[in-house]
Amino acid sequence: MWVNHYINYILKFNDYYYKVLKNKSFEIPKIFKDKDLNYKYLNSLIKRYTRRYKGQIPYSKSGRVFSIDTGLYRYKDGCINITSTKKGKRLSIKLTDNNQYDRTMTVKRIDNKIEIHCPLKIKTKVNHNKENIIGIDKGYRYLFAVSSDEFYGENLNNYLNKETERLNKVNENRNRFWALYNQYLEQNNIEKANTIKENNLGKVKYNHNKKKHDQTVKSYINYSLNGLINREKPTEIVMENLDFVNWNDRYPKSVKRKLSRWIKGYIRERLEYKCDYNSIKYTYINPAYTSKVCNVCGSFGKRDGDVFTCPKCGEIHSDTNASKNILKRKYDKEITLYTNYKKVKEILENRVS
Repeated sequence: MWVNHYINYILKFNDYYYKVLKNKSFEIPKIFKDKDLNYKYLNSLIKRYTRRYKGQIPYSKSGRVFSIDTGLYRYKDGCINITSTKKGKRLSIKLTDNNQYDRTMTVKRIDNKIEIHCPLKIKTKVNHNKENIIGIDKGYRYLFAVSSDEFYGENLNNYLNKETERLNKVNENRNRFWALYNQYLEQNNIEKANTIKENNLGKVKYNHNKKKHDQTVKSYINYSLNGLINREKPTEIVMENLDFVNWNDRYPKSVKRKLSRWIKGYIRERLEYKCDYNSIKYTYINPAYTSKVCNVCGSFGKRDGDVFTCPKCGEIHSDTNASKNILKRKYDKEITLYTNYKKVKEILENRVS
C-alpha cells in the first residue's frame, strides 16, 4: 500500500518528480519518514517506468546549421549581414577575409565560432593522356595498393594506431570514473555522483581531440589520393564495391577498431570526387575472393598479413595481388557486380579444376 502511495505522491508533485528523474537529492516527505521503504529502488522504478511509457524526456535542440540564399544576406563594412526572423533586423557577422560570394551558403555554429561554408564552382580537367587503367585495393596497413606494384598512404596505420592507443588510455580512465559515479549512486550520494559526472565525464575535450584526429586522417587521405593521381596518371580506376562485402567478415576486430566505417565512406567519397574533377573514369567490381586467389594462375591460396601464398606460384604481396585481381575482374564476363559470392567461388574453382 505505502509503495504505491509513495510512487503516486512523487508523480503528483512536479518538484519531487523532477528531482527523481535528474538524480537530485531531496528530503523524504514527512508522511513517509517512519515507513520502511527502499527509496532508492522506488526512485529507480519511477525512472524506469517513465522511460518505458513516456519515452525520452522532451528537450529543445537549437539549430546549429542553416542555409542562406543569395537574397538573404549582404556585405557591408567587412561584415556579412544575414536576414533574421525579426522584421528589419539582421545578424551581423565580422568576416576574417575580404572574399565576397553570390550563391547559396551554409552557416554553422561550432562552439563559440560561426563558420560560413561556400561551395566552389570548378571546371573539370580534360585528361589527354593515353589509356592507363589501374586497379586499386583499399586496406588499412596501406591506404591503397595499386596494380602497378606501387603503394600509397603507408602512414595511415601509424595515425590509426596512435589514436587507438590514446583512446584506450582515455576510456580506461573514464571507465574508472563511471564506476565511481555508479558507486555513489548506489550509496544514494547524489551530490558526489553529480560532481564526478560534471568534472570528470564531460565530452567537450573528448570530442575536440577526436575531431582533431579525424581532420588529420582526412588530410592524409586527400594527400595520398593526390599522390596516386599525380604519379599514376590513370584514365580509369577500378576498385571494389565494398557495399557488397560483409564488414564483419572482411576484417578482424582489432582492425575494425582502427578502420572505422566513416573512414571507408570518406575514402570512397573523396576518390569519386577527385576522379570527377580530373575526368578520370571509375568502375566498381564485385570484390568476392579478390584477395583469396592468385592473380597469375587463379588458384586459391592463403593470405597471412602482407603475404599471399599461392600453392603453385609461391609468395606475393597480398595487397598487390588483390589489386591485380581487381583490375582483371573488370574484364571478367562471367562475374558481374551483382553475382552472388557463392556463385563467384564456384566459377573460380571450375577454372582451376
